[in-house]
Amino acid sequence: MNASQVTAAVIAEELSAVLAGSDRAVTGLAPLGEAAEGDLTFVVDPVAHADAAADAIRAGAILLAPDTLATEGIVGTAILVQNARAAFAQVVAAHFARRPVPGVAATARVDPGAQVHPGAHVGEYTVIRAGAVVAEGAEIRDHVVIGHDVRIGAHALIKSHAVIGEEGFGMERDADGDNIRIPHVGSVIIEDHVEVGNFTTVCSGTISPTRVGDHTKIDDHVHVAHNCRIGRNVIITACAEISGSVVIDDDAWIGPNASVIQGVTLGRNSLLGIGAVAVKSVPADEIRIGNPARRLGDNKR
Repeated sequence: MNASQVTAAVIAEELSAVLAGSDRAVTGLAPLGEAAEGDLTFVVDPVAHADAAADAIRAGAILLAPDTLATEGIVGTAILVQNARAAFAQVVAAHFARRPVPGVAATARVDPGAQVHPGAHVGEYTVIRAGAVVAEGAEIRDHVVIGHDVRIGAHALIKSHAVIGEEGFGMERDADGDNIRIPHVGSVIIEDHVEVGNFTTVCSGTISPTRVGDHTKIDDHVHVAHNCRIGRNVIITACAEISGSVVIDDDAWIGPNASVIQGVTLGRNSLLGIGAVAVKSVPADEIRIGNPARRLGDNKR
């Protein structure tokens, strides 16, 4: 469906939401404070932003709002949902965002021993090495390197200049005391709906794969070292550094520039604040900040 064909009623039906007020066509997108006739917008807190929400409705915008929005006698259009920001994201993804065209760019190099699903997209100058598998709906953007035997899950997004599955930094000393590299042959498994940001590295496991679980989102300029095991729905933000053999349980959140020392476990729904340095494991549902990271409180999100 083209965006010009979308109406408030169609969106409400897609979201299993309540349409309050009149139906009207959606012709554009706008922030709350700039929304005009036909613009789709949203409000997270209709109490704190009551005036802006009322102005948007009066201007003829289509407002996605929590069901706590006062709609009695509304003159305008509102769609009542549980999470307005998430609903806005879903609508934009469905009707407004560009979608990658399946296929392999002419400048990409895919080894004959790799498997790329016909429904996947491989961008310009990307290299996919032997044994790699790219699943249906995955989007591999430009100048990406996918190493040997890497698995990229369905509908994953690997942004430009990411490197997945090259060796981690594992060293040992030989009998002469010289540094030697430990071969890393475990590769990487990226599961479904994962995102890996620009200039991010996810290193091969030494023996078993480094693994990133479903729906985990990794920001730009992040380093994930060898042998890490990252669960579902984890958020890792820009410039974080995850050292070798770290375990990150489901729903954990790692702030910008945070660092995690090797072998540490971050518990389910834990939060490591901006610039924090985790030198010990973090229990589930706990917030830690600072260097070294110390307890701040419970994560109740």
